[in-house]
Amino acid sequence: MSLRAVAYLRYSSDNQRAESIDAQLKAIKEYCKRKGYILVGTYTDEAKTATTDRRPDFQRMMADSSMGIFDVVVVHKRDRFARDRYDSAFYKRLLKKNNVLLESVLEQFDNSPESIILESVLDGMAEYYSANLAREARKGMAENAEKGLHAGGRPPYGYKVNPETLKYEIDEKTYRAVQIYFEGIASGLSVPQIVELLNEQGFRTRTGRKFTKNSFDGWASNQKYKGVYTWDVASAKNEDGKRNTHKKKPVEQQVIIPGAIPAIVSKELWEKVNAIMADRKKKPGAFKSKILYLLTGKVRCGKCGANYAGNSYVNHKGGNHLRYYRCAAKCGNTGVRKEDLEHIVIEQLVENCFTDAAMIEVARKVQDLYREQKASSQQDIQPIKREIAETEKKLNNWIEAIGEGLLDKNVLAEKIKEANQRKVILESELHHIEVMNSINDIDEKLIIDLLEQKKHSLFSDSDEEKKQVLQEFVQEVIILPSRDINNFYVELTCRVFNGGGGGIRTPVRKQRYISISERSHSFTFR
Repeated sequence: MSLRAVAYLRYSSDNQRAESIDAQLKAIKEYCKRKGYILVGTYTDEAKTATTDRRPDFQRMMADSSMGIFDVVVVHKRDRFARDRYDSAFYKRLLKKNNVLLESVLEQFDNSPESIILESVLDGMAEYYSANLAREARKGMAENAEKGLHAGGRPPYGYKVNPETLKYEIDEKTYRAVQIYFEGIASGLSVPQIVELLNEQGFRTRTGRKFTKNSFDGWASNQKYKGVYTWDVASAKNEDGKRNTHKKKPVEQQVIIPGAIPAIVSKELWEKVNAIMADRKKKPGAFKSKILYLLTGKVRCGKCGANYAGNSYVNHKGGNHLRYYRCAAKCGNTGVRKEDLEHIVIEQLVENCFTDAAMIEVARKVQDLYREQKASSQQDIQPIKREIAETEKKLNNWIEAIGEGLLDKNVLAEKIKEANQRKVILESELHHIEVMNSINDIDEKLIIDLLEQKKHSLFSDSDEEKKQVLQEFVQEVIILPSRDINNFYVELTCRVFNGGGGGIRTPVRKQRYISISERSHSFTFR
């Protein structure tokens, strides 16, 4: 299906007139038509400056972005969205979180190759910088963990912590519920049957409520129940400060000490239950598993302009699973085999964009961009620090007022959430500036090594890794009109410099494959 787009239109009272709204909308409509988007709505702020986010329709648009009613926000120029770089970063992050794209008619939004690579390099440096700070802050906790002491957080159900020794102890009031759970699973009882059994015997959750089928999350796999002390097991928090407790760190990064705490169940029972739980997991059939189309959103029909969408079905004659990219408008242009198109795009990207000359050119441009951003960011340090301090003061005042009963928590909940989100963005921006200040320049070898990693990712066994690189570096793929699935042309436009070569016409001869037109080799910075 075509992406659903909305237009954001704005003019300020100082040097513009209402007529500029019509001009912006006309340009956005033409842009959407060219991109194959369906324009489903507009948001307009008249006589409003972009230096502030206090714009009624802008805020309404941001709220609507979480409702799944549009996929893309299109503006005429990026300063229509926000002129304040931190407002821009904050609201772009919210759109990204809501799976909404932001595009400009006249400008690209931070998707030049040097911006992509610089962001990756800075993220890597920031991660290293943060790891060093976190190592010191966590040193005391790690030492406690090595001794088998409680290192923070709530102990698992069935345990309590001795306030003097900080050692785990069995909670006489609740441990039997854990044993009933494990014994029930081992004897073939269903989770609802175990729930009924526990509730009948008077056991309650930590919050004093009756057990439900969702009350046992993580019980079966918790090694503490068999006497094995574990710490620092869950993966790190994401950029929004949230942690996926189901995703674990590599074993070598965890603290694991057998026999450091009293066991509630035997090792044999624990392992038997985990084997049963593994068997109970439904294994989806091969065709029901998620199919990842690596070029989603990048392929466009050269006949009608609509997007190509992933399409899969079973060939009942041969029993094969067939996967294609097909025109969403069903205009009659040929479909292309998923494997064919993805293979040829990866091949062309490697041969023309990840050459030694191209990577050296990108590295130099990244270095230039880094110096430019480092110089311009110095004037932003104090304003960011002031806004962080003001945000913290505002949050503290709200919390105190709630504690004293002066304000309703429910009324302020959304404001507190937004203020915390903005604080995270500001701290992230400040952190990036501090990282840049700590590095005089980025080593060319570091950038080329990163490009080499991305090149190698194109040959990874992980489709997620391949897709990430293709989404970063492929601008668009146009399928030119044809009715022959085995013989057609594509126009491939990438965001990476090709080392100085001009456009050339070289058919790519492969069985069942594609010829590449002249535009395919016009690799320029965008």
